[in-house]
Amino acid sequence: MALNNNGHLLDDSGNVAVDFVWGPLPVQPNDERAASISQIGGSTDDYAWAATTKVASTRLDAALDNHAAVEAAWGGYPAFVSAAGNFQVTAVSGNGTTVSYTAQNSLAVGDSVNITGLSAGAYNLSAATVATANNLGFTVTNAANAGIITGQRGKVELVTALTAADGAGIGYIVVPSVVGDTTALALDELKDAGYEAGSITTAAAATNAVSTITAVARTGTTATITSAGSGAKYPVGTKITVASLVSPNDVLNGTYTVTAVATNTVSYTTTTSGALSTSGLTVAGLSGVAGTIKTQSTAANTATVATTATITITPFATVS
Repeated sequence: MALNNNGHLLDDSGNVAVDFVWGPLPVQPNDERAASISQIGGSTDDYAWAATTKVASTRLDAALDNHAAVEAAWGGYPAFVSAAGNFQVTAVSGNGTTVSYTAQNSLAVGDSVNITGLSAGAYNLSAATVATANNLGFTVTNAANAGIITGQRGKVELVTALTAADGAGIGYIVVPSVVGDTTALALDELKDAGYEAGSITTAAAATNAVSTITAVARTGTTATITSAGSGAKYPVGTKITVASLVSPNDVLNGTYTVTAVATNTVSYTTTTSGALSTSGLTVAGLSGVAGTIKTQSTAANTATVATTATITITPFATVS
């Protein structure tokens, strides 16, 4: 079986493989997949497996109480560490003495919390002490007064939360880097990160015309290819193919990951080393790897992105 970038086994459809389990375990997995099941009746009312029918499952839906309970109660799955508490703030107001937050939660008086992601920065507090709390909201003693704001997707997190993903109603993800991945792997990684399948768009493939190499160089194991517009054509992280170079530069041919770019250059790391420097070339030999991701609309490592947000990935087209 193939592995994704996190080292998880993938099934034939590119989803994370999860074995069937017995016992009083939480609802899982949080991946789209299909189970093959069917049965036929026997003469003694016994059943036997026959031709299969695929029954599609669905991903966790934070709008459903039982799914939210799974996230809240089993934040450390499969270690079964009870979540320390991240909750979504939907409204807030202040009067100069007390700030009141609307958030379904399980906080208690005296809890120390961090509040982030609200449009009024005055209400984003660190290590604030909960003054009052019920399951629909909580207050802290603070002089912030930015009026009443609603329609928020802020977050309140216990300072003692074990990880940034603990708790129900968090509503946020950290965007992974999928540039350079195959389209199938990129979709899997984005769903694993928390994006819903319907929020991910695969754009029309980007033009992938072969670029003419005009110069090559290598210092140590770092190779640099010069071609018109190459820095814009092949962003850092993308997969490229270098071809058609002849001796002594043929050692630079192959498929690589771009490590640096400039206006007309791309750089990558080779498995061999040695100084090379050749100019005055006209070799049609640089292209993106078809079907791998060239760009993603939301930058990698962007935090506090709502799981309801959308993202677009753009793969390279077939080489032309």
